[in-house]
Amino acid sequence: MPAQAGQLAGIGLLSVAWWLPARADPSMATLRGRVEMPGLADQAGAQIIVTHLDRGFSTRTVSREGGSYVLMALRPGRYSLKVLAPDGRSIEQALTLQVGQAMTLDLAVGAEAGTESASTASEIRNPELATYLTPEQMQRLPQINRNFLNYADLAPGVNVVTDQDGSTRLQSGGQRPDSVNLYIDGVSQKNYVVRGGVAGQDSSRGNVFPESAVAEYKVISQNYKAEFDQASGAVISVQTKSGGNQFHGETFYDHTNQDLRAATPSETLNGRYDNMQAQYGVTLSGPIARDVAHFFVAYERKQNDDFAGVRTADGGALPARYQSLLGEANRPFEADLFFAKLDWALDERNSLEASFKLRDETQILGIGGGNAEPNALDKGNAEKRLDFKYQYTAEHWVNEARFTYEDSHWRQQPAHLNAGQLLQRLDGSLSGGNLSSVTVLNGGGAGNFQDKGQRGPGLQDDLTFSGLNWHGSHVVKVGAKLKYIELNALERDPYNPQFSYNLNNPDGTPYRVTWAAPMAGLGDGNGATSTDVSQVGLYLQDDWELNRHLSLSLGARWDYEYNPGYLNFVTPTGVASALRDWSNIAGGRGGYNLEDYLSNGHNRRADADNIAPRLGFAYDFDGDQRHVVFGGYGRAYDRNIYDVLQLERTKGSYPSFSVAFQGDPNYDCGAAADCIAWDPAYLNYNGEQLSALTGATPASREINLMRNNLKTPFADQFSLGIRNRIGDWYTELAVSHVHSYDGLVGVLGGRNADGSFYRAGSDLGGTFQAVPGYGQLILFDNGVQTKTNSVYLKAEKPYVKESGWGASFAYTYTDSQENKPQSFVDNSSYLFEKPDTHSVGWLDTSGVRAHKIVTTASVDLPWDVVFAAKLTLATPETRYGINCTSGACRFDTYTPRGYDFIFPGEWWGYRQFDIALIKNFDTPRDTRFKLRLDVLNLFDFKNYGAFNSNFASSDFGAPTSILAGPPLTLKLTARLEF
Repeated sequence: MPAQAGQLAGIGLLSVAWWLPARADPSMATLRGRVEMPGLADQAGAQIIVTHLDRGFSTRTVSREGGSYVLMALRPGRYSLKVLAPDGRSIEQALTLQVGQAMTLDLAVGAEAGTESASTASEIRNPELATYLTPEQMQRLPQINRNFLNYADLAPGVNVVTDQDGSTRLQSGGQRPDSVNLYIDGVSQKNYVVRGGVAGQDSSRGNVFPESAVAEYKVISQNYKAEFDQASGAVISVQTKSGGNQFHGETFYDHTNQDLRAATPSETLNGRYDNMQAQYGVTLSGPIARDVAHFFVAYERKQNDDFAGVRTADGGALPARYQSLLGEANRPFEADLFFAKLDWALDERNSLEASFKLRDETQILGIGGGNAEPNALDKGNAEKRLDFKYQYTAEHWVNEARFTYEDSHWRQQPAHLNAGQLLQRLDGSLSGGNLSSVTVLNGGGAGNFQDKGQRGPGLQDDLTFSGLNWHGSHVVKVGAKLKYIELNALERDPYNPQFSYNLNNPDGTPYRVTWAAPMAGLGDGNGATSTDVSQVGLYLQDDWELNRHLSLSLGARWDYEYNPGYLNFVTPTGVASALRDWSNIAGGRGGYNLEDYLSNGHNRRADADNIAPRLGFAYDFDGDQRHVVFGGYGRAYDRNIYDVLQLERTKGSYPSFSVAFQGDPNYDCGAAADCIAWDPAYLNYNGEQLSALTGATPASREINLMRNNLKTPFADQFSLGIRNRIGDWYTELAVSHVHSYDGLVGVLGGRNADGSFYRAGSDLGGTFQAVPGYGQLILFDNGVQTKTNSVYLKAEKPYVKESGWGASFAYTYTDSQENKPQSFVDNSSYLFEKPDTHSVGWLDTSGVRAHKIVTTASVDLPWDVVFAAKLTLATPETRYGINCTSGACRFDTYTPRGYDFIFPGEWWGYRQFDIALIKNFDTPRDTRFKLRLDVLNLFDFKNYGAFNSNFASSDFGAPTSILAGPPLTLKLTARLEF
């Protein structure tokens, strides 16, 4: 589509988006059912009024023929429900609604008033595989870093993976973390540029959102409705807190340090290091005008000091001039989170809401082991989001219009802008310029510089309509969304010139320097690019209750993305000519058609076939919401990550150069064409100056090409299960199948002279033949697939104050396969050991554990004490290594040995038992003081995150010192509520 046509289409779709009526955000709840008025022939005309107990807002409707009623777009929380019959009779009762809930509640006028609490408010008649995370669970269950997403693993099929540096990511359905999406108050937080699925969650120790501002949330593992987009894995829907008619606030401080934890395996070997984590914050909320307008404000701050030891990689000594690089160095982390919300009820039908989110975090990394402090990287996340929502509520329909603006950036750059020092040991004289060496210490400025992000506005308009009664009761939802987002990416490596030093050279001068500099003729020319992307989404959803037994969920959505950065790209003339003239791949000798990857700016089309049906059912056997069989099928489309798409424009536009220096008695570079005399002034030159001075040519200019007809990744999801309500307990047993398609992958395009890919005698390594005059050729296409079969078992007794306790149990069995090694673990988009994914076949998915159990409990004890516990058990995960034991090398899977827990046997690869104790103190003037102790990993189980993957090694499969979870750790918290 030409640019002008794309703009016209965008204007037209914008008009459609504002014209279409639509639905409130998916975090809102729906209440429906029937009113029975004994003695009246006509069951229509009863008024049903619900009033939010904290905010005072009321919503009402009137029962229709047969007594059916629907109340829509209800904020989760505690309500007072009143029914007024036409003859003057009435009933009143309390109920609690949860985030995104579709609750069925039948009412009988003349019956005694009752209470519908959280213990009876779970969705029973719903085809989704979903789990609610309640305020009580978030307030009671133990955790270490105030990341509310840590509770998501209470949902079967969802994994919360915590790396040793404290960064977290979510995974589900055997797919990459990219497939997950998070909605906060109905607004997607999708990351379109870098990894992690959620904006700001790529390799970050920070939190997405202040936990003190989260009211509750819902994890939908599978078969979500048509409202949800840009996800093929799990969807998380969050409802934030709002102000009420009473002023409330709280302030907290929690703390842990090296004296409150056990030693890690690395510290056992190398000595203890100091660290500290402090988190503190405050919330304030209350009325601006009672029952009319309210405010809510939350601020949280996190500070970490994390010291690491710096030592040579080979344990050897360093010359005196480098001794100051060794020792301890701090890797601090700081994060600020702020959220503010205003709501205003103009009248019973019209309401406004505005919210603002700010996230700002910085951290120092890249220090420790063989990396000294001057080699540190400065990494940060900065995010701002603004959301305005206008809602109109009529008797049988609700319309919501929303404007959003987002600005999210992830960056990583050298902490010190000076020359890098690669300290190496060379024994003997080598010539020819090809030097094999091992760096024992990185002692100067780091090389990697990245800055990637997204920003722009979004418009959304949605309607929920309940006025249709045809063979039952329908709640129809229709909506449209338009986003105009600028995506940008910058990657320059090495940003600081890297000087290599031979520690055996008594003169202390470098023998080689490598640098990078902008160069035209391949892509955008400076390692940076941006594009303005238009996204359109349309959906239709019908929640159809045919009778008291059978409910259907029928929906479909269509998504479209216009990305001119990909569509309008023109392959540079020199690159196209070099590839067409290369006899190794000419005429399809390499097994692919080169023309499928060469773009003239007009031969690419956006993928417009993304129609996603969402179908589900729930059958209530007795019509009393006690035994329900449910199931469904859904197709869900995700996005191609821009961090991969942009490689076509940026790779090779900031190429690396290298020259060798004369003067090292252990290294004679005289035979090399790039051998020049050493000058100390070179240490002060940047990459462009070095290029101009030396006249060097690039060592390599990598070529990345995208296929001209890229598709959008998607997954097909199937499930079948049964739910039961037995007393206060809810149970669920389900089986699921998820098959994902069209994941983006880059393979080597170079071939040997005879057109072959494989090296002689090897079935692992692909060819490394470079394009004449350039470098490696990497071709990207849709090819990655995963297949996952699962069994989910869940049981929950929600906490209510009357009983004083709650418990949950979640078991997941997973059998998962993939056709690209390690796509699940390292999130890599590359496959270099095979010519394509068809040559790989189906492999066990790495990083997936066959069996996982998560169970929790909390109980009110005497003296106003709360005790809570969480146990996580999982079998060892499948891992990959390079197996050369049979002569030819290949990727192969292995499973590390497990450990026992209570019963003997090597069952478990992950074991963690956490507890929390909370003591409440009544204090004057309506305040409440709490002291809390969290004990993480009470038994100090060593949950290892890395293993020796050398199949030929005598200790193959043995764990390294890297942990996949915390050691025994105590955290202390003080909180004042007022």
